[in-house]
Amino acid sequence: MKKNNRRFLMVIIGTIIMFVLVLGSGPAIAEYPERPVTVLVGFAPGGSMDLSARALARSAEKILGQPIIIENKPGGTGTVALAALLSQNPDGYTLCATPSSVLIRVSQIQHVPFKPLTSFKPIIGFAEPLLGIVVKNDSPWKNIQDIVNDAKKNPGMLNYATTGVGSTTHAAVDEIVVAKKLQMIHVPYKGSVEALTSLLGGHVDFASLTSELVPSVKSGQTRLLATMSKKRSPKFPAVPTLKEAGYDFVNDAVFSIVGPANLPPELAKKLEVAFAKATKSKEYLESLDRIDMVPVNYNSKEFDKFLRINWKKINKHLIASGLIKEAATLPE
Repeated sequence: MKKNNRRFLMVIIGTIIMFVLVLGSGPAIAEYPERPVTVLVGFAPGGSMDLSARALARSAEKILGQPIIIENKPGGTGTVALAALLSQNPDGYTLCATPSSVLIRVSQIQHVPFKPLTSFKPIIGFAEPLLGIVVKNDSPWKNIQDIVNDAKKNPGMLNYATTGVGSTTHAAVDEIVVAKKLQMIHVPYKGSVEALTSLLGGHVDFASLTSELVPSVKSGQTRLLATMSKKRSPKFPAVPTLKEAGYDFVNDAVFSIVGPANLPPELAKKLEVAFAKATKSKEYLESLDRIDMVPVNYNSKEFDKFLRINWKKINKHLIASGLIKEAATLPE
């Protein structure tokens, strides 16, 4: 009898504790944020990831009513910041700004200390770099088909620069190479500036670059043959996308904000709404335009779907190209 009474008492106490916790969480979430929010960035200050995150933060903090502090944690091709996020309390006061390519491309090439598809809660995808294929202004090539025709006539003779082995810019050219069964020499660089310098110096025949290509095109140093976005760039409306040129490739490097997977749903939703409003502000859009970034808006569910679909596409490409035999990190 005493055992039954004790068990009944424990059930009552447990119910009361749960009830108090539920009631206590409501006001805390309603009042969030009560102090500054930190957004970790896995790249050095001054780069496109850093600048676009700062632009978003300036607009979002006006909506949230608290400062948003950008903390740069470069290293591991963006993976150091993501790993650091998981060591923080999942209270919404520490988030991370990351390119999707770190989650779904880098993590397949190198082992990372997290599960790319399940360790994080996607909040929003907010921008993407303008990627494209360029040639020098004195090149006879006017479009991608011209490159293909020349490559077929001269197998193994053409070479091209990208921002690195396995990068999105490399994958774009590889899509053309595989589709048309071409033989070309890949010359990887650490970034677009080095690749562009190589092109202008006449060391490569063409280059696949990120947003750093824009000034060279506008100044007439290079000619843009194709972009990699879903739609044509407003900056270069006459330039077709790779999709329009007949290739099944769209940029998979979307800049995003993520939280830890166990971030309370109510906080995640509040952040999603705030950041979504921020992406529509005039200040934010003007800032992106100045750094040659393309505004996009993926909500939490859309961005999660984007990551899962592109993980499979990238995995297939990396294996087919011989860069990996299997993903270095399990996705979930």
